Amino acid sequence: TLVFINGAFSTGLAIGAVALLSDRIGKHAGKTLARLASHMLIMAFLLSATLVVVEMVCAEPLARWLGADLAAYQNARHYLWLVVPGSLLIAATQMCVQMLRSKGQVRLALNVLLLGAGTLAVADPLFIFGFGMGLEGAGVSFLLSAAVTSVAGLVLVKRHLGLSATINLKLLSLHTRRTLRVALPAMLANLAMPVGITYLMVVLAGLGTSALAGMAVVDRVLQLGYCVFFALPGALVPVLAQNLGAGRDDRVRAILVFTRRLVVFYGVALWLLLAVSGPFIADYFHLTGMGREMFMAFSQFGAGLWIVFGLDFVAQSMFLTMERAWWVPVFGWIRGTLGTLPWVYAGAQGFAGSGAVIGMWTGNALVAIA
Repeated sequence: TLVFINGAFSTGLAIGAVALLSDRIGKHAGKTLARLASHMLIMAFLLSATLVVVEMVCAEPLARWLGADLAAYQNARHYLWLVVPGSLLIAATQMCVQMLRSKGQVRLALNVLLLGAGTLAVADPLFIFGFGMGLEGAGVSFLLSAAVTSVAGLVLVKRHLGLSATINLKLLSLHTRRTLRVALPAMLANLAMPVGITYLMVVLAGLGTSALAGMAVVDRVLQLGYCVFFALPGALVPVLAQNLGAGRDDRVRAILVFTRRLVVFYGVALWLLLAVSGPFIADYFHLTGMGREMFMAFSQFGAGLWIVFGLDFVAQSMFLTMERAWWVPVFGWIRGTLGTLPWVYAGAQGFAGSGAVIGMWTGNALVAIA
């Protein structure tokens, strides 16, 4: 959870930074890119370092407040001291990946992420089981993976964008202000999502382990099946910003038309696939009772609502690049509160777990349409 919070801020900052960088690329301001890239990495480091300090100071009080016993916290403490500071490296990697995408080096950006995943896949079993380090081994492998990806990202950014060894404090301040115009709304929007999800999990926990198991499977299928939708803001923002910077409104319109069609086509195809394969997936995960009912409700009805959410991701990308950035957190917090809390409560009262999740997505869809 601590790493997720850090990631929410770092992702928002990266989106804001890459919007500014892409605008410069669109205006062919190549001579300023190296210094701008360096300033963006400094921003990422300072923001993440601040969060790491706050999180490590608050870790033990938070653990006590959440009800963790002292023995459990002591076991987790060494792991936290490896993983949470490691989010500094993850923040640098996120910034590097977004900068490479904005320069058109999409394949290299993907390779950086794949390198991290590959390193983690090898290091995890080696340190956890091979060296018998257990939980601390998981922390070491995470740190190693983060270090490998950040170094690879920095090398590629140096090669394709350049990095300046000198820091201009006046320009750094200017770049920070311009970045925060987009980044701050994106950060606040990222923090809105956990509000609704937390309330949903509290409601489902009261319905028993079967409901929680059903939601766990739904969540895994969502992350895998709708990864295209989740990637849209990160992919669209640099493209939109670059073409807006170049004054190519015709390209912007063409990109948006194409992306909306892609969302609808992909969403309908996946909905049909889930509607047909839903029973088999539920059997594979041994879902029974309420958990199975929840997953079937998602496969038959909820998946259709996710087409609207895909279109909402496109709208958010537009807001972030067309001087409407504050619309993103406004709609995000409306979605996480008024679009979630009463709908989950009413759905759970009428139809238990299935009603809770479908209720949440119905409320979210109405906000997305708005």
